[in-house]
Amino acid sequence: MRKFVGSLVAAGALLASSAAALGQDAHSGALLAKHHAYVGWQFGDGTFRRMRITGYVTNADGERTRNFVLLSAGLVYRNTYTAAAREGPAEQTGFTGNLFWRSDMNGFTTPLYGDYARFLASFTMLAQEGTTELPATYVRDGTVDGRTVGIVRVTLTNGDPIEIAVDSQTGAYVAATIDPDGAYRTTVHVLSYRDVVPGKKMMSSYRLGDDAPVQTYATFEPNVSISDAAFHPPAPTAFWSFGNQDPIPIALTRYRILVDATVNGVAGRFILDTGAAGIVLDDRFADRVNATMLKGVVEATTMHGVIPSHVRRVTDIAFGGATLRNVLVYSQDFYEHDAWGLDRRGYDGLIGYDLFAGAIVKLDVYRSRMTILDPATDLSSAAGLPLVLDLSEGIPAIPMVLNRSIPVNAFLDTGNPGIVFLGPTLIRQHHIKIWGCGNLESLAIGPITYAGQGACEWRFAANYVLLGYDFLKHFDYVFDYPHGRMFMTPNRN
Repeated sequence: MRKFVGSLVAAGALLASSAAALGQDAHSGALLAKHHAYVGWQFGDGTFRRMRITGYVTNADGERTRNFVLLSAGLVYRNTYTAAAREGPAEQTGFTGNLFWRSDMNGFTTPLYGDYARFLASFTMLAQEGTTELPATYVRDGTVDGRTVGIVRVTLTNGDPIEIAVDSQTGAYVAATIDPDGAYRTTVHVLSYRDVVPGKKMMSSYRLGDDAPVQTYATFEPNVSISDAAFHPPAPTAFWSFGNQDPIPIALTRYRILVDATVNGVAGRFILDTGAAGIVLDDRFADRVNATMLKGVVEATTMHGVIPSHVRRVTDIAFGGATLRNVLVYSQDFYEHDAWGLDRRGYDGLIGYDLFAGAIVKLDVYRSRMTILDPATDLSSAAGLPLVLDLSEGIPAIPMVLNRSIPVNAFLDTGNPGIVFLGPTLIRQHHIKIWGCGNLESLAIGPITYAGQGACEWRFAANYVLLGYDFLKHFDYVFDYPHGRMFMTPNRN
């Protein structure tokens, strides 16, 4: 990843070179030059050294759902989101100049690698007006969002290509499709530009996708004094006490991995769920342990729909000798929405992302035990296949190969008791013989190959698949979210 990010920074430096030297044909060069004249600046020319932008996000009904503050110094940035209509902590993302990162509501920061980092590299160059002197080819003329455009494809070393629709009259960007042929295909619809200073424009509102929320930049403060420390990831507000670090037992059922923990001193039994983007308590259990409820309601998106949830503060959650303190969790009414997670067995909730985000977790599935370790633990002798994790969705994803030749990104979801799920686009593009449900030819992780795995179609984008417990029980794991990696070892299951 450090090599990748170095290439991103180098791409910014290339903007001092001429367009011809970078390989632009005459038609694309003319369109990009018109855009440069329209906005009046480009990345790297010294116009904007540092910037503070405040803004907000609105939903399809025009309601403000989140506020944000975006700090930038060239390609380096830190974006802080807070909910507009509820009490709660911030969620943050950023780029340090060495890596992209994401911080959840407890302040646990994890690096972002893989396909999503490539997407972020390209989006950052787009937003910071770093595209006008990249290598470019003309694609076609057309109409996008009701405007006559010329479409130009630009490429970024170790980033995703971008197909940009340029207004043929003004030079404004109308839309930009990042990764047009890949897993993160996303169209940025540019809704407006504004002057930051007279004659120097920036994109001021956009949405990602046709029905997505609108991001609006309300105020620009160019060249303000911002300390270097302001771009660092936040310090976590939750923290671990690791105790004796002895293994604790877990229980395996036919469909689930279960773990016992005490919450505010009250014992409970939980589903261990790598597919949960946080720790989720049943509302009744949360009331019983006196978990403090923050004001407002949040929506949790699941494979079965959207579920209302609350954010609560818990004093401590103990897993054997390891204790997570001052932690924010979600809570839901699992009795009303039982099909979404607790199997009508009265389990007390789901243990997900925040168990893993600030610690190293060894999951010995075959021996039914789990060990929680300090993230400073030396893993140089760790057994198993080393893999880089994509944690951009709060769910671990790894690169795999489907049917011997198709690269896919696989979500590892121990909370899904079922078989493999894959999306209609993947099925259609690669003519996979699944009609509703069926069996895959093969699914490979590095040198490890499984044949005949059961699979069903679900609404996943591009090349994403989801692996459930039925597949994942065949491995033991070392999850190292703080460093964006894991180790997998086939077991005897």
